[in-house]
Amino acid sequence: MTTARDDIATRTPSDHTGADRLLVDVDGTLAWQLPRACQYLDEQYGVSLAPEEVVAWDYTIPGHDAHDHIGGLIVEAFERDPEWYFGGMPPMAGAADALARLREEYHVAIATHRPPDTHEHTRRWLRDHDVPYDEFVEDVPDNKAALDGRALVDDYHGNVADALAAGMDGLLFDQPYSDHTACDGATVVDSWDDVLRAFDLA
Repeated sequence: MTTARDDIATRTPSDHTGADRLLVDVDGTLAWQLPRACQYLDEQYGVSLAPEEVVAWDYTIPGHDAHDHIGGLIVEAFERDPEWYFGGMPPMAGAADALARLREEYHVAIATHRPPDTHEHTRRWLRDHDVPYDEFVEDVPDNKAALDGRALVDDYHGNVADALAAGMDGLLFDQPYSDHTACDGATVVDSWDDVLRAFDLA
């Protein structure tokens, strides 16, 4: 595991043809989704859960039989009212300014595993929060590393591990459910300032 202090800009570039293309996830990276999920759980089921208590993506909700894990709850929430669910997420601090800075040097591509029929809501959220980008990838494969790119910024260790295995740079946005040990060699970041420092752009 490395940290943002280990400058990605000094590493050997990957062999991908998209050498100037940065793949950026949305949930847990640009948008902080867990407060919205916890709000939904409280309002719909009367279960109080703090975001920091979700220490794994398959976290089982105590005393709650309607879902196997938090992921199932999130699916229910956005299927019931995607505009409410996606539209109410706060942006991660500094995300808009950081992407604007990254776009000065790289081609920023949004690559999310949100269902394709919710992309309209995602694009609206990005626009409403003034989050700039160059490309919105409409069809993202299960393995994001199948996309051309120099690096992936993501909160899910599995996606980051795939990127590293494909020869890309991987930046893991540290969340309570992120497992650093599952993506050895990733640059772990706590903020968008850390991301900029990793690319020597701060």
